[in-house]
Amino acid sequence: MRRVVCAALLLTATACVPGCSGGPDSAVIIVVDTLRADHLGFYGYARATSPELDARAGHGLVFERAYSTSPWTLPAFGSLLTGHIPSEHFAGLRLSTDGTAKFSPLSPALPTLAELLGIRYWATGAVVNNPFLQEETGIARGFDTYDYGTARRRADEAVDAALEWLAGRGEQRFLLLLHLFDPHLPYNAPPPFRERFTGPRPPGEPRLDLDAIRDVLSRGEKIDVEFLRNAYDEEIAFVDHELGRFFGELEARGLLRRTLVVLTSDHGEEFFEHGEFEHGHSVFDEVVRVPLAIWGPGVDPGRAEGPVSLRDIPATVLHALDVAAPPGFPGRSLLSRGDSETIVAEHTLYGRERKAAVAWPWKLHWMKGGQELALFDLAADPAERTNLWAERKAEAQPLFDALSAIAAQGANALEHAGVEIDPETRERLRELGYLE
Repeated sequence: MRRVVCAALLLTATACVPGCSGGPDSAVIIVVDTLRADHLGFYGYARATSPELDARAGHGLVFERAYSTSPWTLPAFGSLLTGHIPSEHFAGLRLSTDGTAKFSPLSPALPTLAELLGIRYWATGAVVNNPFLQEETGIARGFDTYDYGTARRRADEAVDAALEWLAGRGEQRFLLLLHLFDPHLPYNAPPPFRERFTGPRPPGEPRLDLDAIRDVLSRGEKIDVEFLRNAYDEEIAFVDHELGRFFGELEARGLLRRTLVVLTSDHGEEFFEHGEFEHGHSVFDEVVRVPLAIWGPGVDPGRAEGPVSLRDIPATVLHALDVAAPPGFPGRSLLSRGDSETIVAEHTLYGRERKAAVAWPWKLHWMKGGQELALFDLAADPAERTNLWAERKAEAQPLFDALSAIAAQGANALEHAGVEIDPETRERLRELGYLE
């Protein structure tokens, strides 16, 4: 029955929509894992981490306030491909309480962007490199080629794999999802990027993996946060260089003139701004605010101020490619520049569930099942330091109501089947610090 329903939904996507004449016939979605927007030049970062991306984004549409739907990879990718928030698509809901790695997969009832384009004879390929993106999670659904390379594959190898896949497509229109694991921990960029910002490694500095850093912190010892930031920036510079090579090759092959490019991230990274390190545990802006830039034929360059969500990317790609979405397909095209909407981030990986809702300039944090709340005015307090909940409850009520409804809806996900992580992937997740 599910296949019949999905087929009916997909077949409704065969009609075209107006307004995209002269636009692209193919699309590349680039997701750089763990990439903070405020560490890129086109978002005002002073350090030269991203000259290649700065140049490309300068000819495109940059979104000043883009948000992921989750502070970790799997639920963020679920939204990126279906347009639904995690409470609706289920991907990444942790179902076990005994320490095993058992997570809910992407709901099979929801059509993905790859399926919607595949039914129209687009070639669909993905190159991914995160242990949470193995095929069993459902993220692979709809891709003709799903090249899962694990986190050990660096950006240069991933770019090579993407270029090889494109070489086999000829003139066929395509959707390519390119995921680069760098700059996720461990921060260990290859030469000549290593030591570009850190300088020679200080004597006694711990290895830049999460276990070592946690060990130092657990002993109450100080860690050189500036060194971590610098090493993180070296990884960004490496990725930027490789993406420059990728775009150069696309240009040489004549593909850029017919291709929409979407550049984003699944989440950011926290460097102790709120007392924590890395990601997955909170919904502060340093973790859920992400870069988002779109360029290509038919895209008017500029900068958009209003908050937007990763969940809007599928609808945006369909609109740009002149493909009508099926009835009820969520999200909105970011190329239409409509009114902003309430943005939701949820499904933390560690500890108690935390959610956040943004309706500019207000951001509400929901903790402990709504019993603990924090309200921030992002315009006046972008660092999220002053909790205004007690004074400004009236402004926060719509956000509170939205998160209450989402929390109630998310309870239905408990009936969804889980994916058992295989031992090899489980060990890799443990090495990266995701599991005990």
